[in-house]
Amino acid sequence: MAEKKYQVFISSTYSDLVDERRRILDILLMADCIPAGMEAFVATDVEQFEVIKKVIDLCDYYVLIIGKRYGSVNQTTGLSYTEMEYEYAKQQQIPVLVFAIDETVELPADKVEIAPEKIESLKRFRQNAMTNRLVSLWKTPDELTAALAISIMRAKSEIERPGWQRAADYDEATLLRDIMYLQKENSQLKKDLATAKEELRTITEMTDIAFENCSVSIGYKRRYEKHLPEHGKITQALTELFKIISMQMLDVGLTETGIDNILRSKLFGEDSYWYSFDDPQFVKQILNQFKAAGLLHSSWNKSKSTLFWSLTKKGVLTRDQMMLIKKS
Repeated sequence: MAEKKYQVFISSTYSDLVDERRRILDILLMADCIPAGMEAFVATDVEQFEVIKKVIDLCDYYVLIIGKRYGSVNQTTGLSYTEMEYEYAKQQQIPVLVFAIDETVELPADKVEIAPEKIESLKRFRQNAMTNRLVSLWKTPDELTAALAISIMRAKSEIERPGWQRAADYDEATLLRDIMYLQKENSQLKKDLATAKEELRTITEMTDIAFENCSVSIGYKRRYEKHLPEHGKITQALTELFKIISMQMLDVGLTETGIDNILRSKLFGEDSYWYSFDDPQFVKQILNQFKAAGLLHSSWNKSKSTLFWSLTKKGVLTRDQMMLIKKS
């Protein structure tokens, strides 16, 4: 795969740093970078600054050169256009490399700020830009370009950025495989989302299926003659019947026969062997009631030729709400 090229925005005042900017351009080209923000992009009004912002958005790194001039000031913000560029680059989270001239360096009068308010603004801007980031101080253009060359190479290796790469440099077969993989992944995610929505609907949707605050009358009789024939009826809440069944379904499925035995054991205790439900369809009716309420679901086991019943997600939540000990 071909090496990426990184676009670098150069920000500084212009007239006092003409020579330095030219040298920076040469260094960036030698470093295989794409310079931006040079003479063609010096902002002097709001309209030009809007163009500058679009250029900064496309850059991988932002280089700020601070001399001894503050530059043209925007009347609305009270900031120089150079400082506005710097603040915008920070907002876009573009890595900033700062190169500030050593304050001991003496420069010609036309390269030094003389207006008191601009001197104070430059001092504030310089202090802000040099806080909480690596800064290189320079005294001569040679020192500036040397520091820039080192910093840009280090940034390329240590700070991951998108960069630019020719489309022809990509392997077409790899791209096609990536596209097919992403399409397949996207299709699966759509299916998973649809399933999750259906499960959520099942859990949260209100229905008119009886469950809470509803009891059923259960007729029973002796299965075998122990003494004398005996019949009777008991009343049991649906929630209690569900509690009995669901407590036995801890990550396992149960057959209808197994559920029949569990219900008789809990309802008739030690004598459960001698009793049966008066209605032979009673267990089926109860299971179907809980299935309609979204609490149970059934699945056919081919190898055992048996129908198994187990809890749905809603069933698990309902069981846990009934049985788990809550914080006081």
